[in-house]
Amino acid sequence: MDVYKAVTERQSIRAFKEKSVPKSLLKKIFETALRAPSWANSQPWEFAIVGGETLQALAEELFELGQTEVPGNPDRPMPEKWPDLNNERIRGLGKKMFEAMSIPREDKERRKEHYSRNYRFFGAPNIIYIYLDQELGVYSMLDVGIIVQTIALLATAEGLGTCFLASSSRYPDVVREKVGIPKSKDIVLGVAIGYPDSKDASNKFRSDRGEFDEFVRWVDV
Repeated sequence: MDVYKAVTERQSIRAFKEKSVPKSLLKKIFETALRAPSWANSQPWEFAIVGGETLQALAEELFELGQTEVPGNPDRPMPEKWPDLNNERIRGLGKKMFEAMSIPREDKERRKEHYSRNYRFFGAPNIIYIYLDQELGVYSMLDVGIIVQTIALLATAEGLGTCFLASSSRYPDVVREKVGIPKSKDIVLGVAIGYPDSKDASNKFRSDRGEFDEFVRWVDV
């Protein structure tokens, strides 16, 4: 697939088929993604690709925790507030998504139910956990973003879908226990990966993007 096509076709998938992804295909994607750039070629990332019974047990425990008042304690802090413009974009995403799913604003129960599916990885057959040494800082986090996007584009080219899930790292101690990640590592993010369920309403919309002139200015060009 042409790289431009992969960029424009990639989207966050919120419903996956039960169909499993061949291990050989996941390996192919990762062997290629490892060519992603990093600060001074430091390659700070580490991964755990989880499936099968371990994934099911992890998803259920995270889901149960997500229904309680137990506060999350992610290894890397998540943003607690956004400037007004960014908040407007976030609200716009939610509005468009729930309209596509025919869930009205007042139906808080169905909205909560949808958000809870994050903890079950939206039914994906695999979850990819990315983690770093605790001593690594902001530039290594940037490197994580680069390789995660690379994985997402390669997955798109192979007919797979992905979703970046902050919720998957909200309770890192549970992940460490189930997946075997050392305490010396910070769990940064989980990425759901699998075959998209194109019939599900949650996958039948595209999020909006700003116009070129909103973000970019020319300087001596």
